[in-house]
Amino acid sequence: LAKEAAITVIKTLTISDRVAVIAFSDYAYQVHSDSGTGTDLLVRATNENKNLLIDSIQNLTDGGATNFHAGFQLAFDSLERTIEQEYTSGCNVAILFMTDGVRTAGPETDEVLNLINDSTQRLATLYNRDTKIFTFSLGAQADRLATKEIACSTNGIWTPVDDFDGDLVGAMASYYKLFALGLGDDTEFTAWVEPYEFFWTKKMGTTNSAPVFDRSVDPPLFLGVVANDVHMDAFEQVLGENAQSS
Repeated sequence: LAKEAAITVIKTLTISDRVAVIAFSDYAYQVHSDSGTGTDLLVRATNENKNLLIDSIQNLTDGGATNFHAGFQLAFDSLERTIEQEYTSGCNVAILFMTDGVRTAGPETDEVLNLINDSTQRLATLYNRDTKIFTFSLGAQADRLATKEIACSTNGIWTPVDDFDGDLVGAMASYYKLFALGLGDDTEFTAWVEPYEFFWTKKMGTTNSAPVFDRSVDPPLFLGVVANDVHMDAFEQVLGENAQSS
């Protein structure tokens, strides 16, 4: 179930996003992805990279201790290195943290919270990045106190998921709803997808979309999404070059 939930999150991402998957037990490590920029950075969420990450998630095994601090330390290190090298999309920063146990190794919860507070403040001060942490406690044996404190420290969301009747997949995949609430004030937001072959024309193209809000009310009321398909050769005519290589 945990793997299915993580994979579902990966599938929600588009080429506009950057992503890394951190596994932790006694220590933390970033799972394999072939980004061409090294495994210690977030990678662009292309179909190829997403498939590599999904394969790596499916091959993860449990065991060892539970070191919250190591997981968050590596996550923030990877984020900062990626931002420093300007490999990010420049948008929101979200960390989705899932555990089915309690902390059994590494620094105490207070030190984990200090790490998170210091790191989020650093990202905000140096790079103007707002960081939200979403935590998920999976099963009756999972930590609920620390994970709730962690989420609240960044105005994120903590979600407890029961062993049998909890919807972990749906809960993890709906993290974007919190960010979507802020789009009502952004009149210039658009999303793009990775170029793909159109079914009818068999030509390469892409799709851009934007949310539609009724801004006559406060807060703005989400009405739906408008989308537009564009052939890549239209970009090539404008750019005067092969758009797919740009």
